[in-house]
Amino acid sequence: MDYRVRMAARSGARVTIKDVAEAAGVSITTVSHALNDKGEVNAETRRRVRETAAALGYRPNRAAQDLRGTPRKSVALILPRTDGSPAEAELIGLDYYLEIASACAGAAFAGGNSLVFPPPLETAEEWAQMGLDGVIICDPSEEDPRIDVLESVGVPVVTIEPDAGRPDRPFYVRADTTASTVALLDHLKAAGARRIVLLWAESTWAWALETRAAYESWCWANGRGRLVTPVPLVALELSAYRATIALLDGEAPPDAVFASAERYSTGVLQACRERGLRVPEDILVVGGVDGSTARLSEPAITAVDPRPTRLGAAAIHMLLERIQGVAVTEPITVPSTINLRASSTRDPAEP
Repeated sequence: MDYRVRMAARSGARVTIKDVAEAAGVSITTVSHALNDKGEVNAETRRRVRETAAALGYRPNRAAQDLRGTPRKSVALILPRTDGSPAEAELIGLDYYLEIASACAGAAFAGGNSLVFPPPLETAEEWAQMGLDGVIICDPSEEDPRIDVLESVGVPVVTIEPDAGRPDRPFYVRADTTASTVALLDHLKAAGARRIVLLWAESTWAWALETRAAYESWCWANGRGRLVTPVPLVALELSAYRATIALLDGEAPPDAVFASAERYSTGVLQACRERGLRVPEDILVVGGVDGSTARLSEPAITAVDPRPTRLGAAAIHMLLERIQGVAVTEPITVPSTINLRASSTRDPAEP
């Protein structure tokens, strides 16, 4: 037995994939590939890695090992991360993300596969230890480092919405944010709006950047001023409320508000009420993402349905194709729909 193997085996500590890699004199990626029958590893290296793992008593994730004995796969869904504060819990508790999670679970289970929600992990060793066959990342950050880390250990990744820093990477599904943004703006224009302000979700997430770009292009094409107010993606209703109060108290208040993130629109309604404005008679309000708060508000709020259940199911389908070695060359775009409600629908006789 090699000296490094003897020392690791006698240490008494739980053996990790990093220990196996060091003892076998290979990378963590090679260990992952050799143990999971992935990637291109020559027979001699594969044999050495497996013998080393056995000598050390290394045991990968048992559930994942059991699954790999059958055609079933173990995949993970990673929901958005902000800063670890209570605001993060608010964000991932939105209807949009809950519906994505439910759809991913349903699509995975339908094929006999498992879906897990992993804890926050950073290193290649930690991810390799999970024994996952694939991962879905919802709303990746720009040039999201988790994509590189996961794929370095042979775990394919699909994202829901693209990584804005990787425009040529095709492994994602997305809502048609540009088309839905333009459709909402056309609707507001037809309803008589002249000063449409965008409460922009301040983020490097692709859908947020796409919303702002579509809004600014529409304003330029329609001869309108670009009225963009950045709003943080924390304390969503309160942040939108404060931004709207400031706008309504300004010298040239808007006559329509496009609240781009879920729950922004209810904060807008509260601000309008406090300033004595009637919705939709005095000011129009629309939302960029639909949800139960928009549907149940008084008045109910016009909003975009980005079809999260279809996004989740499509992401699972694409990920399983990647796991099976099917060539994925194009992203998937899911058409959104506009749910017209009272907040932006005026009587024809009204101005």
